[in-house]
Amino acid sequence: MRKGSDVIDKVVVTSDKGQKIQRILDLIFDHKRNQLLGFLVEEKGMFRDAKVIPLQEVQAIGSDAIIVKSKESIVKAHRVPAIKEILHQNIVLRGTRILTTEGLYLGGLVDLFFDEHSGLVEGYEVSGGVFADAYSGRSFVPAPEALTIGDDVAFVPPETAQMMEEQVGGIRGAVQATEDRFQESAQTASRRLQSASQNAGEQLQSSVENVNRRLQSASQNAGEQLQSSVENVNRRLQSASQNAGEQLQSSVENVNRRLQSANQNAGEQLQAATDATSSKLQDLNRNAAASLTNNLVDPAEQKVYVIGKHVERDVLTPDGSVLLLQGQEVTLVDAEAAARMGILDQLYRATGGSLTANISRNLQAATESTSNRIGSATMSSAANLRHSVNGLAAQAMQQARGRRILQTVRADDGLIIAASGQIVTESVLARAQTYGKQAELLKAAGLALATAVRSTTSDTWLETKVQLRQGTSVAQENLNTFWQALKQKAEMLQKRSTRAMRKQRIELALGRPVTRVILDPEDNVILNVGELITHCAVRQAEEGGVLNILLSSVYIKEPEISGQELRAEEHGMAALPHHHNGRYRNLKPNQSQ
Repeated sequence: MRKGSDVIDKVVVTSDKGQKIQRILDLIFDHKRNQLLGFLVEEKGMFRDAKVIPLQEVQAIGSDAIIVKSKESIVKAHRVPAIKEILHQNIVLRGTRILTTEGLYLGGLVDLFFDEHSGLVEGYEVSGGVFADAYSGRSFVPAPEALTIGDDVAFVPPETAQMMEEQVGGIRGAVQATEDRFQESAQTASRRLQSASQNAGEQLQSSVENVNRRLQSASQNAGEQLQSSVENVNRRLQSASQNAGEQLQSSVENVNRRLQSANQNAGEQLQAATDATSSKLQDLNRNAAASLTNNLVDPAEQKVYVIGKHVERDVLTPDGSVLLLQGQEVTLVDAEAAARMGILDQLYRATGGSLTANISRNLQAATESTSNRIGSATMSSAANLRHSVNGLAAQAMQQARGRRILQTVRADDGLIIAASGQIVTESVLARAQTYGKQAELLKAAGLALATAVRSTTSDTWLETKVQLRQGTSVAQENLNTFWQALKQKAEMLQKRSTRAMRKQRIELALGRPVTRVILDPEDNVILNVGELITHCAVRQAEEGGVLNILLSSVYIKEPEISGQELRAEEHGMAALPHHHNGRYRNLKPNQSQ
């Protein structure tokens, strides 16, 4: 549905060449059949016929232009008999007064609403009259009503006046709709908050229990692994000690035999056997520590960890040489060398490496899993909420049928979904659904989702009807109160703005010279030409009522003459006195020089 005034002055563009050829001057419609016939693009002259575009030649009506096939779509009016007859009658729609057959004035016709495809006129917009909307001054008259348009007056049956009286527009209807929506929004928000709090509490409790269980399981597993590692180390140490003892025993026996056989070599052989035993014990201890470290922390992670760290103690190679000294930074070359020599675990522990890193990562993974589950539950709840809202919206659209629109609803391209005062019908509902304007239509009909689901259309309509008839004086009083409050607010803001501007002007003026003599009401000189504006001068000017004169006389440009040339001979009583050497000295206000 389009509004007539929205089409006026739109440019006409051809689809074959994309040329702008004309502009729409007026609409041509048959008021007897409520049918739009076409558009006037050139008025009739003394020696030329009017030019029109028949509706069937229009391909599309957009927000900025009307599209026709080619220049041939514009024809002379006499070639279309129906249009020729309408132009010959010269009936002017705008301003036509509407009266009932009983003599009641309903207002003046100002516009029409038509279907852009079929050209059917769906209704007329009326201005003024006894039922004008309190905001826009407009009301809606459906075209199917028995409307007889004459030269000066259009007549409608008395039932039309009763229908217009039932329109919900104006301040009272808007206030009532706002109160209903606010109340229902508050109740809905309270219910949702309560439900969300309960769900959040349950999810949090479940998450805490899961985390506790995982922590307990992780701690138990870590304890078992540590206990198992310690037992393995003890067994290996016992085995190593037992083997070392046997080897030592064997070595001692060999030594004894060798001492007996060769006394001169006994000392050297005994020393070699002792060194070998000590080295084996050290190897066994080192292997046990390396095995424990590698079981808890992967060697690749050890290498990544140690690079860039500083060692807390000396790190020795298996042959006893120094690999890194205490405080030295570990490089990639050092880490690879330690891995080749099998002492990467020593380097890892020497740089402060933790054996419980994997346990911490397991706990972090458990926490992230819990967060993901909470997020998934939240998304599921949001999807269910959207599904519920869509269902409520479908019910609300059916509740809107039969109600009157409080304000015009438009699509994004300017197409009118429903006009102010129009009754919501199936075609209006279909248009709103096609262009995705269901929520705007419900709002314009004075409905909220909770209100539409909870109450029936007849109950809401009867209540609104009774309140409109009984609350006219209350609406007028509310309007007066509103304007008084608005006026007071505007005056307060204006005073505040004036004070701020004056303060800013004073701050910009301080320390600058004046371009003329500033006199008080007794013609005393406050400041002379070229003298600097001081706080004392501002105060005296304000007391004398000449502050605006002072602020309007500030010299704000960069001076092109010397200060001596700019300064006058006589000093004002608010000027800063100065010594012969040109320096200022402080004096009390009004002190003579």
